[in-house]
Amino acid sequence: MADTQNILAMVLSITAGLMIWYILRFRQNRRMNNLEDLEEYSGMAKNPENLMNPDDEALDELDRLLSKEFDSDE
Repeated sequence: MADTQNILAMVLSITAGLMIWYILRFRQNRRMNNLEDLEEYSGMAKNPENLMNPDDEALDELDRLLSKEFDSDE
């Protein structure tokens, strides 16, 4: 009986160790990918000329936001 318990404890310990190793490796890979994404981000608009000509949908959204803001002040 004691041999079975020792074997099971060993198997569970190895499994737990492998799971911890896998989680830490997964987390490290995600951090490295995030760092690569941050390095590529410049903050510049892709087409800054398009920002100078708002479309009707953008103007309607701006009107809605402004009216909402002024309605809440009253």
